[in-house]
Amino acid sequence: MTSAPEPRDAWSIRNASLPGREGRWRVTVEAGCISEISPEGEGGGHAGAWDAGGRLLSPAFVDPHVHVDKALTGDRVSDAVAASNLEAAIRAVRRLKSAFTEEDVATRAETSLQWGLAHGTTVARTHCEADRYVGLRAVAGVQAAARAMAGKVDVQLIAFPQEGWFETEGTMEDGAAPYIEQALQAGVRIVGGNVNRALWPSDPERQVDESFALAARYDCDIDYHLDNWDTPESFTLPYVARKTVEQGWQGRVSVSHIASLAMVSDAEAADAIDAVRRAGVNVCVLPTRIRLTRVLELMEAGVNVACGTDNLRDPFVRYGDADPLKAMLLLAQITNQLHNAGLERIWRTMTDNAARMLRLADYGLEPGCRADLVLLDATSAPDAILRQAARLAVFKRGVQVAGPLRVS
Repeated sequence: MTSAPEPRDAWSIRNASLPGREGRWRVTVEAGCISEISPEGEGGGHAGAWDAGGRLLSPAFVDPHVHVDKALTGDRVSDAVAASNLEAAIRAVRRLKSAFTEEDVATRAETSLQWGLAHGTTVARTHCEADRYVGLRAVAGVQAAARAMAGKVDVQLIAFPQEGWFETEGTMEDGAAPYIEQALQAGVRIVGGNVNRALWPSDPERQVDESFALAARYDCDIDYHLDNWDTPESFTLPYVARKTVEQGWQGRVSVSHIASLAMVSDAEAADAIDAVRRAGVNVCVLPTRIRLTRVLELMEAGVNVACGTDNLRDPFVRYGDADPLKAMLLLAQITNQLHNAGLERIWRTMTDNAARMLRLADYGLEPGCRADLVLLDATSAPDAILRQAARLAVFKRGVQVAGPLRVS
């Protein structure tokens, strides 16, 4: 395991473009944090400032939804599985993970995080399965990968019940709830859920109740795969919003997919979106799914919407390379965001909004924020998305940790 790099005392990048700001700027870093941001030509800065030449300097990317425990396993199943449905993929992964070792998981997880880092991601939240098939081996493997990447990528783990919460005899629902609690006892700090009325025969509200109770017992945040089905019957979102307020968990609950929101009536959707906003529930969308929820309506209502890269070359998604810019471009294409304002809003789904979802208090481009930064060969956030700009340098707490261009 490599040791974390030491932060430099003080340095500056001058003549940089910043997301959502006009003009050119100088950003000064001291002791791993941003100490000053000033218009070019003003402020002191550091005498040896590096000239960005107008290139875009952004807070580093935050990937709020990945699955590094089963990443890079797509070549372990047949093409027939790759072309089949969600149930078949779950069963295929069930067989695969029965053979997972901690070392196997750690190696693949670290590779996935390294790929993300090369693309500018310095914080990732990963769903990590815990159940009778894999036990806690995936949790231990991802924890080992997180330690190996310390000082480069911060990793948040979610205890994820891919197999369903309850054990329902004669069905594919296979009772992961006891293993989720064991994962929390092993240090995981986020309770996951796989709440889908169309997939499991059990009552989804019961799963929500039990997972909220578990989160209260261990003082954990909650992050659900929710309503990931293209029918109005799989619609538990309003119940989750109500439960969030009742338990006082505002800001601590995130839901991903919520595809069924696009299937209910406009009036029912409007009521649900308002409930989500008032409850402070974060929504994460995964554009690799293509058929998405009501993304723009959620954004326009003031809901915090983030975007993730999701699965990485496994039986669920057979492609990808953990690149946030590709996820943002796909999201822009699916939602038909053709203007700069829309592209800037999408940029925030993997920067400011994702950081808010993960409750990163020291994230951003302001004095006092942690100097997690990415320098891109672009002049603006829209330009970076449209041209899929090269990542020239990536910084973690003020230390360059990736990139072909050495900034010194």
